[in-house]
Amino acid sequence: MALLMTFLVREVQANPNGGAPTAAVIELNLKNTPLKKALKEIERQTNYHFVVNDSQLQDIQKEVTIYIRSQNIEEVLSILLTGTNVTYRIKKKQITLTAATPHEKPAGVLTASAKTRPTGVAWVANQPLFVFEQPSMMATVVTGTVKDEFGNSLPGVNVVVKGTTIGAVTDADGNFSLSVPNDNAVLVFTFIGYLSQEVVLNNQTTLSIQMEPDAKTLSEVVVVGYGTQEKKDVTGSVSVVKGSDFENLPSGGAQQALQGRAAGVNVVRNGGAPGNAGSIRIRGLGTVNNADPLIVIDGVPAGSMNDVNPNDIESMDVLKDASASAIYGTRAANGVVLITTKRGKFDDKLKFTLNAYTGIGALDGRGIHLGDGSRRIKTIDVLDAPTYTQLKQEAYTNDTPDGSTIPAIWKDPQYQTQKTNWQDEVFRQGNTSNIDLSIRGGGKYSSFAISGGKYDETGIIGKSYYKRYTFRINSDHKIGEKLKIGQSLQFTNTNSNSDISANAPNAPSAQTGLLWSAIRFHPGLPVKNPDGKYSSSIPGFGDINNPLYTIDVQDVNYTRNRILGSVTGEYEIMKGLKAKANLAMDASFLDSHNFEVKVDDQYRQTNYNQLTLTNEKYWAFLQEYFLSYNKEFGEHQIGAVAGYTSQTFKDIYSREVGREFPSEEPSLRYMSQAGTIVNLGADNGGRTYDALQSAFGRVNYAFKDRYLLTATFRADGSSRFASGYRWGYFPAFSLGWRLSEETFIKNALPFVSNLKLTGGWGQLGNQNVASLQYLALIRNGGTYNNYALGSDPQSQIKGSAQARIPNPYMGWETAEMTNIGLDAGVLENRLLFTLAYFIKDTKKMLLSPPSLGTLGKASIPDQNVGQMRNKGLEVEVSYRKTTGDLTYTLSGNATFIKNTVTQLLTPGSFLASQTYGRTDQEITRTYVGNPYGTFYGWRADGLYQNQSQIDSDPNIAKDSRRTDGLIHPGDVRFVDQNGDGVIDDKDRVILGNPNPKMTYGINAGLGYKGFDLNLFFLGVAGVDLYNADRMQGLNAAYSFNMYQEATGRWHGDGTSNNIPRMTATDPNLNFRTSNLFVESGAFFRLKNITLGYTLPRTLTETLRLSSARFYVSGQNVFTITKYKGLNPELGYAEGSRSSGQYTQVNVDYAQYPLSRTFTIGATLTF
Repeated sequence: MALLMTFLVREVQANPNGGAPTAAVIELNLKNTPLKKALKEIERQTNYHFVVNDSQLQDIQKEVTIYIRSQNIEEVLSILLTGTNVTYRIKKKQITLTAATPHEKPAGVLTASAKTRPTGVAWVANQPLFVFEQPSMMATVVTGTVKDEFGNSLPGVNVVVKGTTIGAVTDADGNFSLSVPNDNAVLVFTFIGYLSQEVVLNNQTTLSIQMEPDAKTLSEVVVVGYGTQEKKDVTGSVSVVKGSDFENLPSGGAQQALQGRAAGVNVVRNGGAPGNAGSIRIRGLGTVNNADPLIVIDGVPAGSMNDVNPNDIESMDVLKDASASAIYGTRAANGVVLITTKRGKFDDKLKFTLNAYTGIGALDGRGIHLGDGSRRIKTIDVLDAPTYTQLKQEAYTNDTPDGSTIPAIWKDPQYQTQKTNWQDEVFRQGNTSNIDLSIRGGGKYSSFAISGGKYDETGIIGKSYYKRYTFRINSDHKIGEKLKIGQSLQFTNTNSNSDISANAPNAPSAQTGLLWSAIRFHPGLPVKNPDGKYSSSIPGFGDINNPLYTIDVQDVNYTRNRILGSVTGEYEIMKGLKAKANLAMDASFLDSHNFEVKVDDQYRQTNYNQLTLTNEKYWAFLQEYFLSYNKEFGEHQIGAVAGYTSQTFKDIYSREVGREFPSEEPSLRYMSQAGTIVNLGADNGGRTYDALQSAFGRVNYAFKDRYLLTATFRADGSSRFASGYRWGYFPAFSLGWRLSEETFIKNALPFVSNLKLTGGWGQLGNQNVASLQYLALIRNGGTYNNYALGSDPQSQIKGSAQARIPNPYMGWETAEMTNIGLDAGVLENRLLFTLAYFIKDTKKMLLSPPSLGTLGKASIPDQNVGQMRNKGLEVEVSYRKTTGDLTYTLSGNATFIKNTVTQLLTPGSFLASQTYGRTDQEITRTYVGNPYGTFYGWRADGLYQNQSQIDSDPNIAKDSRRTDGLIHPGDVRFVDQNGDGVIDDKDRVILGNPNPKMTYGINAGLGYKGFDLNLFFLGVAGVDLYNADRMQGLNAAYSFNMYQEATGRWHGDGTSNNIPRMTATDPNLNFRTSNLFVESGAFFRLKNITLGYTLPRTLTETLRLSSARFYVSGQNVFTITKYKGLNPELGYAEGSRSSGQYTQVNVDYAQYPLSRTFTIGATLTF
């Protein structure tokens, strides 16, 4: 590494100013060809870009005849410009053509001369191309600076006095000086790839100009699988998120940075614990199994994107349909996210960038109390001790009117005084800080980018924390004219007290249960007793421990180290044909430490202390070899790629448990100190090994730059399936028509700058399933596998038994996609619009059949029997305008999706998910013809207000509970759905849909001189949530504190029609799963607001800086929602597939809430 660094730095130092490389050779054989086309041919053969003002080059169409071979750029330009008064300047990869004045020649610029003409070359000299005239009266000198849309200096911009040929060109720092004939002259600024801009002087002598990109001439490059394409030529559905959109924003990882910024991409944080990555769903939930998209980092398929420093990201390209994704075959059914990290540039001087910010966090500020100042953050309002006692006494009295059943503890006055607001004790101020430094540069033959960073976040509950250290080095090298090599290396170290393993992005925080406990712990108990010990719950107050005690004794840590590296090579076999190779490794090493103290002074006690250590080692090795070919044949353009790839995966897991530690001192919490090592049997670890082999190919064809075709094919073989079922074949194709290039569109719709219609179809696979299900599993030992031999039944012999039945016929899940899209740009592409309609059918979805008692303990493997459909509409709109010093942007995206399960195991079957509460309440079920994970239960129709309503209710005409006197006024009136006069399980129906019908994001930006303001909004509409925590929080039958909302319960005719009466026994099961606890999950959130200021160049030069920007930012500033819980963004809860439980969506169990964070920071470049 040291040798590599030394080489790179010396390479840059040898060419610090980015001088023009002369090694590139050019071949031209042109006859009677316009000079402008000759320049374009040079651009095509090289990496150079010409800066030319067409309006001033009146002879640009002059024809030339030239034949040269193996000449460098200076020699070629000398020939083309001989006989003219034109000069040129080369800076990096930009060549600026200007006219020398009659009296002087710009310093350091080569003027074409016949003396430089190589021998043996046929050529025809041109007449002068353009000449800038000098004003007859130099009345006023105007100076200024021109910058691009990002505030960077823009060299080579032509500045012309309108109506004259008086002009100048900006220098390397974007500065210009120009003498104008009068104080009200109009200056015209032009630059290739940017919209021309006219500025009226109005007696101004100093100008600051910001150019606006012209999307029509500066085509955006999109990263696709195994290559890039200009966006105008892309026929698939791809969304691009630039790193500049989210750089310097407080974010725990790249996954959070992607949220809300691309249509069809729904990123949901499963709670606000530090480091929680959340879940990504592209075009809806595509399968009941692992629905995560494939993440590719710098060309390497990787399992997690949260290890990447967001400030290292150049762009994230999201491939959403089959045409765009099929090149990745089996792992692309749920979409693909391509992350490209920043790299150095050849012939670029060293640039150091330091970014740092720090901030504080608190709960989302909805419900802020401004009056008494007692509550500055939103928490769950719960009962104080006196009110809690009152309602509990009322509950017992409602069950036994004479009050004889009220336990003595609810009459004890020592617990009727408010002592502790447990949520205030558990919540704390969070802190966030980040610092990273990057160094980028390059010389003639090598370039590099090095960065290192530290991100540190402490959460708002208990001891929650997350720390991430990152280091990255990317480099590229030219060896001769044909060979290029590159490397990428990323190292990440993360520490947290939540599971941060690559395969657990949805894991709950270790602090999640603390919020549940804080809501429910008795408010009449102190934090600590007079003796200094933590208070404890007592019988009747609930079997939970003091949450502050839990925080104090908690000792959990996860440490993960990850290395992701690759080496690439590219060799140009012939013009247009290149051979490429990519070798990569992804390795991670996870260690966890969890020490549990012996608990003897709390309600829930343990008889021993215990240390659990886990260790996981994961390796993935990748090798890829492919050819790419690009060629133009007149009006035909063709691009092709074909190759082979293989990847192996190895995972080793071990677990060790020790108990009976003689001392609980932190310095002695090591396994060597354990008195007993627990025999875990088969649960002490394991190993998995998988392999994937693939062949792929893609062809892109364009005719007249308007008729487009893309065809892709991939064949994948996976070791996860049995022989004969391992290979899957995935084709895709798409068509495109650039209508804006048609004459009839240009004539009929002259305001349209770009108009493209696309359509495509394809198939993709999903191999994200458990391995080796085609083999039977035999388990040794265990409770159920031992045999009693001899006369003593207690004398058992260790045996073996079949634990899983094989399914040798299990195969791929397949996603079939259809996509129709429309891209449009109007008003010189200031207004851009993208529309896409899609249908995604998942077939052969793997489902777990129900267990059969005749098979004993053996589980049944998955079967390819399910089907699911997602169809929807995506919209992306953006508008950008620059007027003088003012630049404003507005962009937005929206996604509308309908999810339907179309086939399950058998007619009438359903999918269940995990249950809730002490009574194991079922909350969701999935039936054919309905969305996945719908809420399922009884429909309530208000409350019984009096006995006559109970006696006359036809819903319970034959219900024995009425005749037995188990239904009382204040109980819930449930609807008898099947009309049999009895309320039972047969009356359950679908209550709500947890899948959002619409998600959207809005981004607004404003820039004026050195100031910039950005606002980013996030929203969801048409979604239901199930507030399970509220369901429990209103139920007096539990021995826990209740929601403040319980004071609005029914306590007499007409007092309430939605909160049942207080009862300690609940014979009517008022708090069974019902629509009473289904709420709207729609919300509108100001996700981020940032105000920044960039120091003027005069000041940064004094400070010896290239640029300096200071900013303040707010994250999760406010949320508008009707939801009664802490956070409407709930996400997914993974179920236990071995128990027949599937993923649950949008159920509130008092998850870790999001924090509102405010930061201040600076970005310095030097």
